[in-house]
Amino acid sequence: MGHLSEDDNVIDIQVPCIVFFVMVPPFLLIRFYSRVKTGSGLGWDDWTIMASWVFAQIVSSLLIAACKHGFGQHIYNLSVPEQLLTLKLYYVAQAFYKLTLNLTKASILLLYLRIFLQRWFRISCYVLLAIILSYMVATTAASIWQCTPIERAWDKSIEGTCVSITANWYANSGFSVASDVLVLVLPMQPIFRSNLPTKQKWALMIVFALGIFVTITSILRMQTLDFSSTSSDPTYDVASTTWTVIEENVAIICACLPMCKGPLNWLFPSIFASTTRRASGGYKPSQHNTDNSNRNYWAPIRGDSEMLSTRVTSVQGRKSTAANNSQEYMLEETKSVDRNSDAEDIQGIRKVIEYDITVHRSGESQEPV
Repeated sequence: MGHLSEDDNVIDIQVPCIVFFVMVPPFLLIRFYSRVKTGSGLGWDDWTIMASWVFAQIVSSLLIAACKHGFGQHIYNLSVPEQLLTLKLYYVAQAFYKLTLNLTKASILLLYLRIFLQRWFRISCYVLLAIILSYMVATTAASIWQCTPIERAWDKSIEGTCVSITANWYANSGFSVASDVLVLVLPMQPIFRSNLPTKQKWALMIVFALGIFVTITSILRMQTLDFSSTSSDPTYDVASTTWTVIEENVAIICACLPMCKGPLNWLFPSIFASTTRRASGGYKPSQHNTDNSNRNYWAPIRGDSEMLSTRVTSVQGRKSTAANNSQEYMLEETKSVDRNSDAEDIQGIRKVIEYDITVHRSGESQEPV
C-alpha cells in the first residue's frame, strides 16, 4: 500500500459494512424461521431477498477490499497500481449495488402478491415488478458497459469514451426514489379498507410505511452524487459510497419487517396481539336473520324434499362490509381452520367468510347449524 495518511475516510466505509453485516442477518433469520415454523413455506419473495442480501455482502466485501488498497485515502497517496485496483473494485461493486437494490424491491412486491388478493392490486404489482426487473437488467448493463472499452471505467489513461457518470447516477437515484414511493404506498389502500381492528390496521400501515427510511436514505445519497461523481480525488470523496451501503441494507431490513410478527407482538402486545381466537376459535352461532331483505341473505330456490331428509333453506353471512362479506387478517393464523384448536400464528392476510346455515329436516322445524 502507498503512503498512509491520517486524513482518510476509510472508517466511513468499513463501519457501515461491519455494522450491517451484524444487523441484517437476524431479520433474515426471523423471516425464514417464521416461514418454517408456521408451515407457510418459503416463496419467491424469501429467495429473492436472500439473493439481495448476498449481493449486498458482495458490495461490502468489494468495498472493504478496496479500502485495503487505498479506497478512502487521497488518490495522490496511492501508487498507480493501487489506484487502478481500488477503482476497479469500486467499479465492480457498482454493478452489484444495482442488483441488490432492485431485487429487494422485487422481493417486497412478491410478498404483496402472497398476501393481497385484490385483482387491481395484483395487476399493479405485476406491472411494477416487470418495470423494476427490466430496469435492473438495463441499469446493471449500463454500469458494466459505461465505458468503451470497459477498462476505461477504472483507467482513464486508456483511449475511449464513457457515458456521463453524473447523469447516470442521478437517473438511477431518481428511479430508485420513485419506485420506493410506489412500493411504499401500494399496500396502504387494501390495508385501510380491510376489516382489521382500527389499532391493528394503523399499526400494520406503519410497519409497511417504515420503508420511508429507504426513501430517505436514497434522497440523502442523491445529494452526494454530484460531488462524488465529479471529484478529482475519487478514492477520498466517498460520501455517496457510505450512503450506498446504508441504503441497500436498510432496504433489506424494511423488507423483512412485515414477517417479524413475534418481535412486534413482544414489543407492542396491545397493538399486535393475536386475534386468532376471535377469528377461528370459539365459534358461536349468532342469532339468525331470515329477513329476505338482508343483503347477506340467500335462500335456495329449489330442494328435493322427497329425496333428501335434510336440505339447506338459507345461508347468511355473519359479517359484511361495503365490498364483500369477508374479513382480512394480517399477520394472523392462515394454516388451520379448525375452530376447536389453538393453531400457531401464521403470517399473511387471509380472508374469512363465516356463514349461518339454517337447515330443515323432514317433519321438524328449522334449526341453525
